[in-house]
Amino acid sequence: MKDLAELLEDELAEAFEVKNHKSLHRYVVLLTSGYVEQETHERQFTTLTGKIDATLAAMKEGFQRMDDRFEALQKQMDERFESQERRFEDINKRFEDVNNHFDEVNNRFEDVNRRFEDTNSRFEDVNKRFDEMNKRFDSQNKLMSLGFTAMALIIAAFNLAVILT
Repeated sequence: MKDLAELLEDELAEAFEVKNHKSLHRYVVLLTSGYVEQETHERQFTTLTGKIDATLAAMKEGFQRMDDRFEALQKQMDERFESQERRFEDINKRFEDVNNHFDEVNNRFEDVNRRFEDTNSRFEDVNKRFDEMNKRFDSQNKLMSLGFTAMALIIAAFNLAVILT
């Protein structure tokens, strides 16, 4: 800045008639100080703009990496959920197969139960016939017992009549 100021001051002093050197010096200092400050500001602005652009690029890259991670995580979660869903569907199918098997076994038990009920009704019929035969046998047995008793009394009365006569 001092070099520029001295150069301008010397050039203006030679080109114009200078009445006051201090005034010329202040004028050149004011003129160059604004130029130097503007140049400094432009450099700082350019540097700051570059840093902001770099930060934005880094942020965009970071956000892109995060988006990629989230997409990968989402994809992994989707695959895990699909795997779990397939497992649940397989388990559900197995339960349905077991349920169908139990239904088949239950139907077989119902068939066997019907056969037992049929057999039981036949046994009840046979039992009734045996009860009826048992009643007839008891009646015949009573009748025969009465007959033998009556015969024994007749023989005893006949023997008594023979003895008494």
